[in-house]
Amino acid sequence: MLQDDAGELTEVRLDPSLVNSDTAVILLDEYNDTCWVWVGKNVNMPTRMHTLRMARAVQKSGHQVGVTTIGRSTTRLVEMMEKDAGDPDVAANIESFKQLLEKPWKFEDGILAYDEALAAQYEAAPVKIRDSAVGPSAATTRPTPKPEPKPEPVKSAPPPAPPKKKPSKKPSAPAPGGLCEQKAAYLLYSTVKNAELVYTERFERDGKVGLKIEAPGTMVIEAILDGDALHINPPEFGTTEVAQKIKAEYDTWTSNI
Repeated sequence: MLQDDAGELTEVRLDPSLVNSDTAVILLDEYNDTCWVWVGKNVNMPTRMHTLRMARAVQKSGHQVGVTTIGRSTTRLVEMMEKDAGDPDVAANIESFKQLLEKPWKFEDGILAYDEALAAQYEAAPVKIRDSAVGPSAATTRPTPKPEPKPEPVKSAPPPAPPKKKPSKKPSAPAPGGLCEQKAAYLLYSTVKNAELVYTERFERDGKVGLKIEAPGTMVIEAILDGDALHINPPEFGTTEVAQKIKAEYDTWTSNI
């Protein structure tokens, strides 16, 4: 179980309390061949992006703990954004993830969790030794006993198939090159022109497309594309000097269209 902190991965012991609105957590699950990724709703955009990028990396290469590599080439990557918990598929994944965390795990090397009952099935059977040796004459008259078949290891059940996604209405997008898209372009350009580091994220809300723009330490705004209108929240962009400069340039450019 790995916990992300703005680009730094920290190994942590499996603990349900770590899954909350303020954390980003990656869980490498070899029992279900899955890399689980939890991102709480209060996690900032840079950490969110770092977490998703790192989860995809460890899904392929695994994570080294001592001499053991955990989770290499897991087949499934399940991303769970708490802010999207209203979606039935995301809610189902979160429920499965939390049930997994609540199991009575045992630990070795401090942080590696394992199922004690399942692990016992993989233990080697003790070697059987005959009570007495067989002499040469007996050996020639008795057939050679067939070796006992080795017990096959019991594999864990495959993970349940993810629930089928219900068809949803595609949000209405503004016409390409329309007035609203021009305003969104001006907003992005005025931001990257005045801020050194900018993170953007596309989202959908109430059937409309939106953009979240974050300039760390400067401003965090959301812009909803609605017909010819671009609704920006907060409308004042922020209280910093750079945020006000971005707003002033945006207002100047959009006043001419």
